[in-house]
Amino acid sequence: MEQLVYPTRKGNAATDTLRVAKAFGKSHKAVLKAFDSLGCDAEFNRLNFAPIEYKDSRNRNQRAVMMTKDGFAFLVMGFTGKKAAKFKQDYIERFNLMESELRQVSTDAPVINLLEHTQREVQVANSKSINNHQYLIGGVGSVIDYNRKNCQLHTGKRPNEIVKAAKEAGLPAKLRVSAKEVLRHTQPETACAMSLADQMVRCGADIEQAAAVTNQAKQVFAGMMRLGFKPSQLAA
Repeated sequence: MEQLVYPTRKGNAATDTLRVAKAFGKSHKAVLKAFDSLGCDAEFNRLNFAPIEYKDSRNRNQRAVMMTKDGFAFLVMGFTGKKAAKFKQDYIERFNLMESELRQVSTDAPVINLLEHTQREVQVANSKSINNHQYLIGGVGSVIDYNRKNCQLHTGKRPNEIVKAAKEAGLPAKLRVSAKEVLRHTQPETACAMSLADQMVRCGADIEQAAAVTNQAKQVFAGMMRLGFKPSQLAA
């Protein structure tokens, strides 16, 4: 059971249709068919299931579904037989153990190092990490929605508006490949704040709650800039 339930990047216990298929001795296609016929409402689906992809033996992207404990219980409710009953019990026990361990870990506040957010490589790493996390939650749409909200909360503008304004201002194309890259060169303290927000959300905070804090941190980052701590791509 050790590998059947695992912690997500957000720190929640989860499993997926691939692992369920293996555990119950079913084909993955059969498990997906069972999932597609669940008939649960949209809100339950949103809270307990997330589409993911995996590579098959021919290196092709294939569909799978990640799920919470409630999602798992809903899915396997119709599975029958002694083996099914045993695995249901074991899964639920494993979920409970994993959640207990995660709650214990979550009581330890993550270490936040403000200075590291002045470094471009840290900003880029945080951006990639949160994008990967959002993709697991809701695919490309979730990535786009998160980055749009992060930009709007920190600048009042959408990412495309920031890039468009940078183009009109004559910023070279290589420096406006994304809104965050533009901000690293035009508003470095804002780029630092957004990187900090990425880290906080990745640790479990809501983006609106995080932005309420990180917007205030802009003054701190601006002070760091005045003291000479600058994003590496701006350093002399």
